[in-house]
Amino acid sequence: MKEFCIKATTQLHSSNGVVHIQAIGYDPEDGYIEIEWDARELLNDIPSLYAMAKQGLKEEDKYIKNKYKQFKKQL
Repeated sequence: MKEFCIKATTQLHSSNGVVHIQAIGYDPEDGYIEIEWDARELLNDIPSLYAMAKQGLKEEDKYIKNKYKQFKKQL
């Protein structure tokens, strides 16, 4: 199994109970990444995905704030 870090979604569409996602990763060598997700399961996962995304942003903001605090101390 290969792991990818998704940078951006480039296409979304659905057909017959499946959501099709095309994305690009941070590594240009990966090219386009195709994901097919069961539509019902995706809907079930949305609340958790939303909460995890919000938590990830909170952690990122905290990291950036701490980084600039350390930078200010160095000045």
